[in-house]
Amino acid sequence: MKTKKEIQLAALTFSRAFKTSQVSDLEGTFIPFKLTHLYKEHQFYLGTSILFGVLFVYLSYHAWFTDAVYYWHIDGPVIIGVSIIALFFICFLFLINRYIQVGRYLKIALEKPDASPYGVLITKDYYFEHSPSDFHIIPRDNIVRIDHEEEKNQETYLELLLDMGDHYEVRGITYNESDFDFKTWIAQDK
Repeated sequence: MKTKKEIQLAALTFSRAFKTSQVSDLEGTFIPFKLTHLYKEHQFYLGTSILFGVLFVYLSYHAWFTDAVYYWHIDGPVIIGVSIIALFFICFLFLINRYIQVGRYLKIALEKPDASPYGVLITKDYYFEHSPSDFHIIPRDNIVRIDHEEEKNQETYLELLLDMGDHYEVRGITYNESDFDFKTWIAQDK
């Protein structure tokens, strides 16, 4: 069983390799992300940022330029209303920032599809998934069993029970059997 420090060290090593485009130096199978994943994430952030922007403008217009301005004085409902308008503005700024970041990632992936820094690296001991917003690492030695298995659109979803030393975790993985046989990788001699 891998300890938390070993897992963190491996995650740091894999993250650096992805950021410096040196994944080929590591021994393992690299499966790049499909660009549709990045495109869907890009479109999600565009749609939600437009929604929050419109809500912010609508609420601001009604708060400042309608008859409501004549009744303004500092009390609970006014503070709550201004707080909600500020919350929508902060959400809009966060979502538009993520939209721009994912757009940059998508541009990089479109310009250099073979050298994409996002994908899955499967080594002898680890499953490491690197996406624009996060990473996901699973040590093979810590997998206790497969809790749930489901097939959708030629992809398989597995929920794995992991022994993390002081507690158990359940993590999900979606993979395509034509890219990599994940069940055989789990069943290898530990």
